[in-house]
Amino acid sequence: SRFGSAFWPTPFGPVRSAWHASLVNAPPPVDACVMIMRIGIVICSLLVHATVGGKAPEEPDPVFNTIDLNATYTAVERIFRRMKLTPKEMAVLIGGGHSSGQGSLEGGTYHGNWVQPMTRLGNAYFQLLYGHRNWCAVVSSDNGNAHFVAKGTAPYIAETEYSPLVAHPDGQVKIPCVETAPGKAVYTDLPTVPAQELSYQSGTWHRPSGAAAFLPVDFALQYAEETYVHVGLWALDERLFFTDFMAAWAKMTEHGQSIRCPNVNGQPDFEYSAECAERFGTNETTYTATWNAIQADIKRWFDTLPPRCNSTRAGVSTSGHSEASVCPSSVFRLGFHLSATYDPEAGANIGGASFTSFLGPCALYDGCLGCLQDTVLSLQRIQLRYYERMNVSLADVSIYAAGMAAAYLAEFRLNHMPFHPGRSDPVKTDEAACKELADRMPAPAYQRQPHAARGASKASGREGLDGMLDSDVPREPDASKPRSGCPMLV
Repeated sequence: SRFGSAFWPTPFGPVRSAWHASLVNAPPPVDACVMIMRIGIVICSLLVHATVGGKAPEEPDPVFNTIDLNATYTAVERIFRRMKLTPKEMAVLIGGGHSSGQGSLEGGTYHGNWVQPMTRLGNAYFQLLYGHRNWCAVVSSDNGNAHFVAKGTAPYIAETEYSPLVAHPDGQVKIPCVETAPGKAVYTDLPTVPAQELSYQSGTWHRPSGAAAFLPVDFALQYAEETYVHVGLWALDERLFFTDFMAAWAKMTEHGQSIRCPNVNGQPDFEYSAECAERFGTNETTYTATWNAIQADIKRWFDTLPPRCNSTRAGVSTSGHSEASVCPSSVFRLGFHLSATYDPEAGANIGGASFTSFLGPCALYDGCLGCLQDTVLSLQRIQLRYYERMNVSLADVSIYAAGMAAAYLAEFRLNHMPFHPGRSDPVKTDEAACKELADRMPAPAYQRQPHAARGASKASGREGLDGMLDSDVPREPDASKPRSGCPMLV
């Protein structure tokens, strides 16, 4: 998803905006030490934000005018394997992150919406992805980046209402479709779609939205058999999707967590340990009450936020204020980005939610060039209300809020996302460490490596496609055998 910050165009715009927000939205008065800490952290973080290394990092989204699903799948699977996550867990997490109508591809080098704007977080994403057909590979006119967009011929809403290929002004040549198919990995010579048509479709029955679009990483899930089998199951069974998503989310967000305390989003699931007592106090009742209060603060905050928000990179001028860059979807995305930095083999810089903070020198290394800064600072204001009394970390508040955001976007069908406090915040970091963490996050697309993959089959003609075998690719169903109907989005 592409969400993020809207900043003033001047170098001190972010500082002034966040300073103003920190005063206007500050919690009730607390002791002087905590107030000084709050103001100092915000100012220090944003001063570094404005001048990290003297220049902003490069745009994190690569621009590719062709699509290689093989290279994309193997690269992304390798990243999730590094995080000790299976292909099934990878698929359910990517799908969960992209399945809300409040999510948008806008803000980087891509455009459009994964699902229709009225869609709650659920299995609609998998219903659209299932079946291989009725999607076309195109490039956007502004930067030439390749997308998949709805063909506009199927009878369900996303195909007819938000396809950028259906309706065009009189005299405009109809845009051809380079259509998806089972086992098809490489898409070249792609037609160009005007960027404004990818960014905006007026809608026929529902409110305006971006075009129905997918990233190469989305379609890679239907390219490999080991994930496509789950795409089909989740398309047919939303309850199964929610069950699998909650389990994968808990696993991903707890990586690197040294202390794991009882669940506070539902019934406690194990004893309150001595380590938890040392961290949060000896009284377990107070521990539970604290996290109930934090949950209430986050819920009240969510109720004040817009349903959708901007995804403008840091330093890009917009007509809105910084507050417009924060919404439940940006909080949800933050949880993914913090967790995706995890590498257990990286020595002192293992990352994960317990060892990553997008503050200070890491402000522009959040995986979207600073687009999550207002979200981080908003959560920090909540965290600081409880830091002095209960030693609550920003990492814990961020992951708790991200799980609550998932429930919010699912209209509370994910009410009991498990959450075990105990994460810590990094004590000290530098720009080199921040860049190392950011480089671990998945990109929307990858291309073939110039060298041949070790052990690949030359007979298949795919020797340069890193890591996939012929048996990994879904095949066209046998037309002589009965088949169930493709699930439709209703």
